Amino acid sequence: MALLLMMNQFKPAIGLSNQHIQSIISSTGPRKFLENRRAATLLKTAQRHVIKTPQGVQLLGYLSKTSVSESKGLAIIIHGWEGCSESLYVLSNGQRLLDDGFDVFRLNLRDHGSTQSLNKDIFNSARLEEVVEAVKYVCTHFGGAHNVLCGYSLGGNFCLRVANLAKVENIGIDQAIAVCPLLDPITTMEKLNTGFFIYEQYFVKKWKRSLFKKLQYFKDYDYGKPLKKLKTLDQMNAFFILGYTDFNTIEDYFNAYSVLDDGLSQLAIPTTIISSEDDPMIPSSQLARLFKSEWLHFELQSKGGHCAFIKNWKLESWATDRISELINEYRLIK
Repeated sequence: MALLLMMNQFKPAIGLSNQHIQSIISSTGPRKFLENRRAATLLKTAQRHVIKTPQGVQLLGYLSKTSVSESKGLAIIIHGWEGCSESLYVLSNGQRLLDDGFDVFRLNLRDHGSTQSLNKDIFNSARLEEVVEAVKYVCTHFGGAHNVLCGYSLGGNFCLRVANLAKVENIGIDQAIAVCPLLDPITTMEKLNTGFFIYEQYFVKKWKRSLFKKLQYFKDYDYGKPLKKLKTLDQMNAFFILGYTDFNTIEDYFNAYSVLDDGLSQLAIPTTIISSEDDPMIPSSQLARLFKSEWLHFELQSKGGHCAFIKNWKLESWATDRISELINEYRLIK
């Protein structure tokens, strides 16, 4: 049965408690400079790898090898929707685990991280097979004594779905940690549509930018003119789901990557979800609708916003600390 854990509580510094302040400053402003500087070793030592799956899909990632004499294992990190391998939470997590003695692989999802040229078909969140194959490849070729899969937001959703198939698909993952994972796409889209306006505008802008970039490489796509007229996520979802996926309805598409109810029924590796009650995009109440499993544990914090958990005015992440603790705790009892 899943456990609701409240130890190691996140306590933000004075002035950093607000959910929107947390969510926004975690990926903007001075944190860009600070996190890139803190992650200098991770970025400097990164080796570029294009993984080609058995189905011919190409995904880009970056491998950084720890400087310790013997690596403790491998950490694979997946970013959120319209993020990339250089998203600040990825850099923070990656540098910490590199310092801890892990090799780190930062994986880009299709059409993220300026990879629109690698595959003709457009990204959608139901494309699980290629992520499964990429994680399997990375574990096989770069894995070590303890392999961990981490994901944030939509990347957390992929992390959970890959972890759910780890034993069935013979993926060499020993542990999975998802931070503020997307649980139910329909609900999250409603939150984005009706909540603080800046979030919807953010995703519309970044999604449109990515789709226009796709047109630079695949000029036979015919969505250029219509895309200019689309103003909301609802409009964009209706246009691209019905026109550029194999799903017959928007609801069918969203349900295809929901992890509620029986979505994690095959889970057979230790998996932790870190989430916050004040997440403006993902209701923590939906954790109760996840499949009850001895392998699944929750750490629900009262504050933290969405994938933020900024603990101080150095703009450092408590989630980065907690992930490191969870990995080392499990390695000791493994």
